[in-house]
Amino acid sequence: MDSPLHPSQVELFPFISDVVARLTRAGYGLAVVSNQPAAAKGKTTRENLEKVNAKVIELAQAGGGLILSSHICYHRSEDRCACRKPRTGLLEAAFRQHAVYTRDASWMVGDGVTDIQAGQAYGLKTAMLAKHKTETAEILKQHAVTPTLWAGDLDDFCRQLLKH
Repeated sequence: MDSPLHPSQVELFPFISDVVARLTRAGYGLAVVSNQPAAAKGKTTRENLEKVNAKVIELAQAGGGLILSSHICYHRSEDRCACRKPRTGLLEAAFRQHAVYTRDASWMVGDGVTDIQAGQAYGLKTAMLAKHKTETAEILKQHAVTPTLWAGDLDDFCRQLLKH
């Protein structure tokens, strides 16, 4: 399934803005890092993807939380850029921009192998969001990565992280 190609297609799980607010109140600095190659693949425009990202951030912050920054790779995997996950360029940019946060106290949270690979390569704790742990664990094993924590979704991760 593709990510939204136009801002009118953006929908977030109902709990996302609450999770962002809870993590913000708990003192976590939040940054988005995302591979979004649809424009490079000719499926939409970069302008649409930028508007999609802005809409996601707007909706995610609607509960009073704060996303400090967003870092997007618009390249295709075959472009072999430094920013596309599993490479660490997006994470490097986020930490350069927010130097007050340390890697040893930070998390990379995602639902794909490349998220976990990038987080581990950059020295972060990692959380894999997966409803079907058995299937996902096999895929991760094939790529020789193991997340620090497993969660069903972002709300579950937040509850585990904050212990409530």
